[in-house]
Amino acid sequence: MLWFWMSTVVAVFGGLIFLYLEGRRRERRVERDWELALTPKGEKLLHALELQTRADLSLVDFTYTRAQEAQDIGHTTEALRLLDAGCKLIEQYCPTMLRSLAAWGVLSRMVSAMAPVAPLRPKRFQLRQLVGLAYLNEFVHHFLVTTGERFQLRVAILARGFSMLGRLVMRSTGRIKMAPAAPGLQPEWEQLAAARHDVHALTQESLETFRTLLMSMAAERKGGI
Repeated sequence: MLWFWMSTVVAVFGGLIFLYLEGRRRERRVERDWELALTPKGEKLLHALELQTRADLSLVDFTYTRAQEAQDIGHTTEALRLLDAGCKLIEQYCPTMLRSLAAWGVLSRMVSAMAPVAPLRPKRFQLRQLVGLAYLNEFVHHFLVTTGERFQLRVAILARGFSMLGRLVMRSTGRIKMAPAAPGLQPEWEQLAAARHDVHALTQESLETFRTLLMSMAAERKGGI
């Protein structure tokens, strides 16, 4: 009897492993098929957006790095000036990405078949608020049936992430500016460093979202995958 149950358990687990591996194989094959749908024009659009976001974020990184360096050597006035400049750059960048995401969401509704999209990866983020959003996306993603619904969810979560990140940067910057010499501000500087990291992560996830949209639109014009 024991041998029977052990054989049953092994068979069940073996079957589950086989189904998982087979599912991943089919998923990769579908992804390759969709990749072929991306046109040279789509590649150029994606590349142009990548260059633009890279330039914007390089300026953000430079400003915050210099602000932290000035703070470390006691040049408080210079640190606050650079910190304020960095905050304004983030304030300008996040709404731009929000407008892009809103446009992508509208365009996706005009596509009859969306390419598969993965949920956000929590390990890519450092701010606990964004980690929580990524876990929410990962959880709800598996309850949605269509790829279109999953795409819309991803867009909504990314938009929420950019909105949240902008507010967190403004809040931390405001606290540092109110009392730059006060003790206990290190967590605010650490939060700004995490925000710098996470704006890159949100941007990369957004670029992957845009790529999915471009593949779907190209496939639509070709008559489907």
